[in-house]
Parts: sequence; structure tokens; C-alpha cells
Amino acid sequence: MTVNNGSAARGAEDPRNEDPDIAGTAGNPIAHLDGNAAAGALWELFRIDIIAAIGRCNHCGNVRAFGEASVYADGPGIVVRCKSCEGVLLRLVETPTQFWLDLSGLSYLQIDRED
Repeated sequence: MTVNNGSAARGAEDPRNEDPDIAGTAGNPIAHLDGNAAAGALWELFRIDIIAAIGRCNHCGNVRAFGEASVYADGPGIVVRCKSCEGVLLRLVETPTQFWLDLSGLSYLQIDRED
């Protein structure tokens, strides 16, 4: 994994390797959208506008607005990746009776209250 200063971090693994079946390859990248693509599904779950929320990536520590993240929606659910390191921030799968949500790639998500 390359950290922000361009040097390799010792003992750190490339976050793109954690899910090789959804990571794509250099010659065959998986098409992605920005964070707005996840807004509808997350609105249904949280009933808040998550696009302006600020999150911190657990993989690289970068802090960005959720709307800047890369969203992969071609699978059975939604995978949201960090724009900086491509680490998985969020996974959301919806079934007829449940939502399955994994936020383990975020150390926090700051959501402003609506007035």
C-alpha cells in the first residue's frame, strides 16, 4: 500500500486485495460512479442526506465528503470505496426483508443536522 507521501508502508496490505472479485485489474477496471449513486439506497435506510457527510477512511486515514467516494453498483449490492486508496468504506445489500450494512472501512461518519 502506498501512503500519502508515496513511500510504501511496512506490513500494510493493498486494500484493493481484500476483495479480489470486486477489485478489478489494471487492464479491466470495474466502472464506478460517485457517492451520489448510493444516495437513494442510503436515504431509504437512514432518512438523511448522506452525500455531504464527512467520513474518515480506516485504510489510509483520508477525510472526504461521502459524495466523493467511488461507488460500485454492478453486483448484488453497493460497494463504496475510498477515492484516495480504493479501500472498501461501505457495503450495502438489500433483500426483500433486510438491509445488510458493513461500515467497517470508516472510522467515523460526520453527519450535519438539518435545520
